[in-house]
Amino acid sequence: MNEQVSITKSNIRGAFGAFFIPGMYTALWAGFVPYLKAKLNIGEDVLGSMILLLGVGSCLSMAVAGKLVESLGCKKTVLIGSFVGMISLALVLMCSTIFETTVALFFFGIGVGLSGAAANLQAILTEKISKKHLMGAYHGGWSLGGFAGAGVLLVLLKILNFPVNESIWGLLIVLLLAIIVVSQFMLTFGTDPNAKVVKKSKSPLSFHPIAIIFGLLSFVSYLVEGAVGDWSALYLHEDKAIAIQEAVMGVMLFNGTMCAGRLLGNTLGRHLTSKQVVVGGYLLGAVAMALIVVLPGYGSMYTYLLLGIALAMVVPNLFSAMGEQNVIPMTQAVATSTMLGYMGILMGPALIGFIAHGTSLMVAFALLAALLVISAGIGKYAYYLMTKNTDAAE
Repeated sequence: MNEQVSITKSNIRGAFGAFFIPGMYTALWAGFVPYLKAKLNIGEDVLGSMILLLGVGSCLSMAVAGKLVESLGCKKTVLIGSFVGMISLALVLMCSTIFETTVALFFFGIGVGLSGAAANLQAILTEKISKKHLMGAYHGGWSLGGFAGAGVLLVLLKILNFPVNESIWGLLIVLLLAIIVVSQFMLTFGTDPNAKVVKKSKSPLSFHPIAIIFGLLSFVSYLVEGAVGDWSALYLHEDKAIAIQEAVMGVMLFNGTMCAGRLLGNTLGRHLTSKQVVVGGYLLGAVAMALIVVLPGYGSMYTYLLLGIALAMVVPNLFSAMGEQNVIPMTQAVATSTMLGYMGILMGPALIGFIAHGTSLMVAFALLAALLVISAGIGKYAYYLMTKNTDAAE
């Protein structure tokens, strides 16, 4: 009989680093966007098209990430994704034409998507083997990495007045060395070594109802996050008459409570089921979004604190659920959920912009509140379907 594989604290730290470090270098990209626009002398339409191809690269790599993790293990897949992402971002700094930059961004998207999907699979494995609630802290690590990356870049550019290219180059070298060191503590395998039967995936993605429904729930969650991040400052300024210098506070409050909620939210797993956290999070999020619509001025802005808390643990629990079910291979389920979720990030801001153009941002945000209520009902059904199929499989 084979000995049971256990998870050490070092493994947990390594899995956390797989979220934190990519969170940092994606923040470097976000900070470079204004400089790239000025460097290439392009408009928002061209820049948007270039970023869309970045998203295409991410979705393509997420679709095959599960098969790669099964074959190579978590550690190697995270490393490959991180190397491709960081080297491609370095090339973006060097490119001087739109075509060259777009190609580099496409590969940057591949790296981000691959490392992100592999990090989620590794997180699920550490949860399953250690039997601890860790997903919230892992996703909080991504948010924390984003804050750290943006903060360090801000210090280098605004306070120390370092050149932008040299600043990002230096940080990328540090992060490249950091991921090499941290990877020594990552999981070398890509499936549960303690499972009696391991279901291997025959194709990269799954079209099983469980994978699709949980993927759509991830899509909604990321859609709301993307819409809040891209449109809230404008909404608070134009619809709630908050000064433009202060309007960004809504986004900061949302991101701050979401990050804190994810870092501290694992304790919820000791008192609430995954279903209760997801369904309750959607309902509380709907209430918060409705209040953001109806409350005036600063009342609307401070409600973003509640929205961040409400949605903080929804996505981590959706990914945990994909690891807990045994109806379809875990790698397929996570690849499908990750890809659909990322499509929400890509499509969310554009969809809100389209609705707002035809009506108003207030109407668009009201529709998001309704979508969250619908998602609560779908989430309840999704967990019922998962339990039913699991019982049937047994």
